[in-house]
Amino acid sequence: MIARAGGALLERLASRRRRTLEHAWRAPADVQEAALHRLVACARDTEFGRAHDFVGIRSVADYQARVPLRRYLDFRRYWQRALQGVPDVTWPGRPRHWVKTSGTTAGDKLIPVTTDALASHRQGGWDALFMAVERTGGAQLLGGAMLFLGGTSQLTPIGDGALVGDLSGLAVRRLPPGLRGRYSPGPDIAAIPDWPTRLARIAERVAGQDLRLLSGMPSWMLLVLEHVARRRSLRACWPDLRVFIHGGVAFGPYRSAFEQWLDRRLEYVEVYPASEGFVAVQTERTGGLSVMVDHGVFYEFVPLEELEAPRPRRLTVAEVELGPAYAVVLTTPAGLWSYVLGDTVRFTGRDPLRLLITGRIRHFVNAFGENVIVEEVERALLGACAKAGGEVVEFTVAPRYPTTTEARGGHDWLVEFRVPPGDGPAFARALDETLITLNTDYRTKRRADVGMLPPRLIVLPPGSFHHWLQQRGKLGDQHKVPRVTNDRAVADALLRNRG
Repeated sequence: MIARAGGALLERLASRRRRTLEHAWRAPADVQEAALHRLVACARDTEFGRAHDFVGIRSVADYQARVPLRRYLDFRRYWQRALQGVPDVTWPGRPRHWVKTSGTTAGDKLIPVTTDALASHRQGGWDALFMAVERTGGAQLLGGAMLFLGGTSQLTPIGDGALVGDLSGLAVRRLPPGLRGRYSPGPDIAAIPDWPTRLARIAERVAGQDLRLLSGMPSWMLLVLEHVARRRSLRACWPDLRVFIHGGVAFGPYRSAFEQWLDRRLEYVEVYPASEGFVAVQTERTGGLSVMVDHGVFYEFVPLEELEAPRPRRLTVAEVELGPAYAVVLTTPAGLWSYVLGDTVRFTGRDPLRLLITGRIRHFVNAFGENVIVEEVERALLGACAKAGGEVVEFTVAPRYPTTTEARGGHDWLVEFRVPPGDGPAFARALDETLITLNTDYRTKRRADVGMLPPRLIVLPPGSFHHWLQQRGKLGDQHKVPRVTNDRAVADALLRNRG
């Protein structure tokens, strides 16, 4: 009875939210400009607002003329002062909560999470849940437990009276009463800081629960499934499980493994949450992720080839084109102003504006002029699995440079398989063939092996990537393996530990 009544309420809320989103999607530029004006008005008396003449801002063009693009290192000096207790630096007051996230160029990053920013993140979580409700029904979801696999909820003191933790851990500490009782693994296990211990305890608990929803990164969720499978058959486990909310990494390489493990097809809702802001949610079953224009975040998109230019174009949601690659730039109620997020996207549709995440600004391989990006290597891996078989746990791609005995270089694909392909050379050929079709520069370099040799497949033993992350103190939570790098650091570290 409680699940039925609560489910009906969730369905009404989901329907209302859908109508609100459709209204916002009809005039996204207006919604976005209004969001920018609210942000500027809130922060006009901060140190940052005074330095950039927020009082004089009347339009998006005014804002862009006053506030240049910035990266984390540009903000770090501001936020170090806020951590030391200085109020009103980039946002009114002092942020009490901070999250630590891995940076590709600046090491670990500390990002402020103000009360207003946390509300924006929570709206993203609600939107993802509402999409799950649309696909499965509210009573179905509330009939059992929902597993939210994230970072530890434990917070650590930092600076002058502040606390630092994981964003997902902050979020689960503030679940509404109606969901708190259905939240798995529960606050006791979520507070365990050690990832292997927490993972084992999670698997132990959910093995006996009636799970209805999974949420988390696919690579870590697969580890939970493996742990549970040691206790009971997954074919009989969670008969009413219907939906998986996922993000952080591309899901394609993991889909077949999920459906084989669970012996069923699920509904999937992809999300694009970053520590800096909740960007997009998959509101339709196909066509990419919808940009959440009404979360109180103002978006700019810079053509990737212009990002390092003196005066790059900074396009709004109304100005972007379908197809080209853009760098994502955020202005948020955490006091981030035209902050270069580091992700790259391309747009696939309008009404609503939809995107695909194509990689990271600095995650590519271009050792020989091939300009291969994350999106392309992920598609190549999917193509190889489809043609040659195999189920992948993790992988990374790195350049293999020429030597005195080998005059031309190529790519090394370091792959850890759950189920190895029957024919490794056929798998490597499929990688090569797909990249040739996707990337003109790669095709040119590979023609007749003149500029590059074929890719080399290196199969790593089970647990290799897990061990590599553990060595770096990045095990669990939302830490990810770089899919492609332009140097050998990751590849050589993995190879040193092999065997």
